[in-house]
Amino acid sequence: MGVATVAERKVSLEAEHLEDIRLAASKMTGARRRAFQAEMALKYCSGSARRAEEVFGWSRQAVQLGLHEKRTGIICLGLHAFCCGAKLWETKHPEVAQALWELAESHAQQDPTFRTTLSFTRLTAEEAIKQLRAQGFADDVLPSRSGMSRVLNRNGYRLRPVLRAKPQKKVPETDAIFANIRERDRDSQDEAVMRLSMDCKATVKIGDYSRGGKTRGDHRAADHDMGCEEKHTPFGVVNEDSGSLHLSFGSSAKTSDFIIDSLYAWWERQAPEERARVTHLQIKADNGPESNGRRTQFLKRMVQFADHIGRSIRLLYYPPYHSKYNPVERCWGILEKHWNGAKLTDTQMMLEWAKTMTWKGVHPVVELSRTVYEKGVTVAKEAMQAVESRLERHPLLPKWDILIRPVGTV
Repeated sequence: MGVATVAERKVSLEAEHLEDIRLAASKMTGARRRAFQAEMALKYCSGSARRAEEVFGWSRQAVQLGLHEKRTGIICLGLHAFCCGAKLWETKHPEVAQALWELAESHAQQDPTFRTTLSFTRLTAEEAIKQLRAQGFADDVLPSRSGMSRVLNRNGYRLRPVLRAKPQKKVPETDAIFANIRERDRDSQDEAVMRLSMDCKATVKIGDYSRGGKTRGDHRAADHDMGCEEKHTPFGVVNEDSGSLHLSFGSSAKTSDFIIDSLYAWWERQAPEERARVTHLQIKADNGPESNGRRTQFLKRMVQFADHIGRSIRLLYYPPYHSKYNPVERCWGILEKHWNGAKLTDTQMMLEWAKTMTWKGVHPVVELSRTVYEKGVTVAKEAMQAVESRLERHPLLPKWDILIRPVGTV
């Protein structure tokens, strides 16, 4: 069959179809309308702005501009769109907005179901205004309480589902632990301090399993675990300042040794100039059994890691039932949302899906570990005394704030 001519293609569009296309274009404005016109010109007019003008009655210049925007990816703004309209509060007051984002981040948690990328926060609009005022910002640059709610909601911090932010339990030290983390964050503004967040995600099953969304391509998927033979445990390290993310997928048990070996792999991936700049690591972790402040094997390996890299390490722990406030949890939410609906039929597909996700516009570094780890490894009391002598525990929060200095430093 030969290729249809332009005239035949124009004739194939019936009158009601032409009217529908013109009506759709009339409901749009600006760059969105030009993009639609360019698509129709490419589909029905061989990409000719002149023919689109004849067929649809659109401005030839507008269609041509839409074709240029589609080809280059550069969107042209009209003078009215560029200069008119009220600016957003965060645009008019960037310094205050930055302080607000840091404040909201310290109170934010990932949606525990990982089904959305929203961050729920314990911070109320009234409390946000109060704390910004305490930081020295004048009332004339702060929005009203309702305005603060809109600002936070607009930027991804949901205030309405407050009940979701309530933990199941709360230890007496919870408020002091969060206050200590915020204080350490303020003290770590120096460029020589690298702020990290690390954690393990729930085990990923390999196979034709439904992942809670619409399966891409083949719609047949198993909704029950029929005896999964291959599983992988993701471990993530995220740089809170740069947004760089390192993912290690372990095929063995989730142990302290797996976590520390993944930290070694992360450090080796750092650029030489980055390692030379950093003199101190601040690592936030949850209170899990493999990495808490009393886990002997973890503390022993962490001391060895500090000696290996020659940098001081400060471990900051979140209280029980509050691990969802750990910043790396939001990376897990992005990953779960990214591959939701994909059938991870083999290990390579799992790794490729993980590589294509982005966190703050950056693709993660993804590695696979085939090392077999033994469970239940502990350190004897005599050997642990030497390890404990290297730990500088916070006098009031000994389990939640631990400083490790490399050998040979005071």
